[in-house]
Amino acid sequence: MKKIFIFTFLLLFGITMVGCNSDTTTTSTTGLDYDAFDYLTDYNQVFTRREGTYFVYFYSLTCANCINIKSSVLEFADTYSDYNTYFFNVDNGTDTYKAEFLAAIGVSSTNFGTPSFLVVVNGSFDKTKLSNYFFSGATVIPALLRDIETGTYQYLK
Repeated sequence: MKKIFIFTFLLLFGITMVGCNSDTTTTSTTGLDYDAFDYLTDYNQVFTRREGTYFVYFYSLTCANCINIKSSVLEFADTYSDYNTYFFNVDNGTDTYKAEFLAAIGVSSTNFGTPSFLVVVNGSFDKTKLSNYFFSGATVIPALLRDIETGTYQYLK
């Protein structure tokens, strides 16, 4: 009985040590990472892109939901070439520009979180139609990305 206990303990200890030594960075399962894509460094850059229609993905490296959908979002950005996707780590944003950005899209600071996804069409954002262009949550965003890829998202035209 004692040998079984010792064997079980050593086996669990070994598994735990291997798991702890694995890479725990936020690199996705596809090998892609945020720094491989175009990114914004602050909120004041969200509406200053040159192209007419593009996407902005807001994330935080400490956001569990962002980590859960990271692979899906990065794969979308890597394979969907009709429009550019910009990435913005909200942890790097400044409060002054954040307030201006939130006012521009018509969202309060209590209703803005990560992950969020913004669709900018023809260089502008219609805050009266917020639900058509601003998306938040780990369930909603992957569904939106599938709709964009399949052509069923109707507001890009």
